[in-house]
Amino acid sequence: MPRSNRTSRRPLRSTGHLGALPLGALLLAAALTACSGGSGGSGGSGDTGKTGAASLPGAEPKVSITPQTDPVHAGLPLDAYAFDKEQLKVMQQAQDILTDACMHRLGFAAFKNSNTYANTGGERGSTGIGLVDAEYAKKFGYRTGGASPDRPRDTKKQDPNETAALYGPQDGAPAQPGAPEGGCSGEATRKLYPQSGKTGTKLLDELTRQTNDRARGDSRVVAAIGQWSVCMRDAGFQVKTPWELQDMEGTRWTGPVTSEEITAATTDVSCKQKSKLTDTWTAVLTAYQNTAVEKNKDGLGQEKKNLAEQVKTAGKVLKDGTA
Repeated sequence: MPRSNRTSRRPLRSTGHLGALPLGALLLAAALTACSGGSGGSGGSGDTGKTGAASLPGAEPKVSITPQTDPVHAGLPLDAYAFDKEQLKVMQQAQDILTDACMHRLGFAAFKNSNTYANTGGERGSTGIGLVDAEYAKKFGYRTGGASPDRPRDTKKQDPNETAALYGPQDGAPAQPGAPEGGCSGEATRKLYPQSGKTGTKLLDELTRQTNDRARGDSRVVAAIGQWSVCMRDAGFQVKTPWELQDMEGTRWTGPVTSEEITAATTDVSCKQKSKLTDTWTAVLTAYQNTAVEKNKDGLGQEKKNLAEQVKTAGKVLKDGTA
């Protein structure tokens, strides 16, 4: 998938804690996980192991740390092998269409799966080291998906029968009569991401995981995190890593966004800038991903072709409503 930590790269593929994902991102993440089982043999390099991804070298790569004017959207090498923004939009719109058709078939005539693309279109202001966008921090604190700062999230309860039809049996509740396995969202996922050896992003996912793990443990990132922690401590926040404050969404950061949360978030971003943690993270992660791409060009190229086939299927859904 494209980069999750904005909707494309970092929200769908974890690169550290990013907070809760919106519905569309969750559905697509589940989809790629479900269909990635057969892609390990999709043509990786000679260094490819059982996981379908080459191990990265032990030595830390040389990096050139430069200021990032827009760190949320800083391009990374592995982005080239994932859905781009327009492709993601097509996939998510197709997911909506197929889900709606299934729900209507089951008798929920008023159902509209409007959360998928609408919600994932909002920025999160985050990368693999958490919040980095100062303007986002001022408006939304640590809330993901662009939650309104002046009111709590929508807590409207969904009809349990509708929920069962959409996702399958929940919390021991009975299945909705006639609903497909995994509910209508599951049916839509299977149609867009068929189970076969030619689908999935197993190699891309594994390389993304490996490179982010290596970047988080890189001595230069670790040193920058230490400097960030000192900066936060001087401002009155006793935290050791950037993920501690981010992890409080849903626990400490609940209800309307408070001035305390805004202060914590803006201080967090400011300290990342002062410690050059944001710039260091981007430079180090880029270096590890460049190595990963060089060692796995064939396998990544094949997975990119597979994604193009999925987009073609989704385009057919947008054209005539069927997959």
